[in-house]
Amino acid sequence: MERKNNDTYYRIHVSYEIPYNVIDSQDPGIVKARENLFANIKTCIPEKYEKFSLKLVLHQLQDTFNYLVTFSAFFRSTEGLPMEEYVCARDIKEGVQKELEDFFNSVDCEYKQINIKTFV
Repeated sequence: MERKNNDTYYRIHVSYEIPYNVIDSQDPGIVKARENLFANIKTCIPEKYEKFSLKLVLHQLQDTFNYLVTFSAFFRSTEGLPMEEYVCARDIKEGVQKELEDFFNSVDCEYKQINIKTFV
């Protein structure tokens, strides 16, 4: 059976609110944990996907002065069945969530996951 190209696009957003800026910290322990985070996040999306954008963005909130850390990814699947690829994309999102939560826990930073609603 021949597999067809499905050219399915995926966008993943994972966002957390944290009380202080651990992403830009120069503390040696945090720097090492951040390097591990970046390396691990890069491996969350398999090479079989065409990656258009991978970003980790930090934004300070004006009302509470807390920070939002948001990971965004935009990639395309060119092979595999649509449901199989959807499950894989969901696993990628869960992997990124785990990596971010492990990072926050390793640097002793409280966090709260924030839901992002998209308008299409």
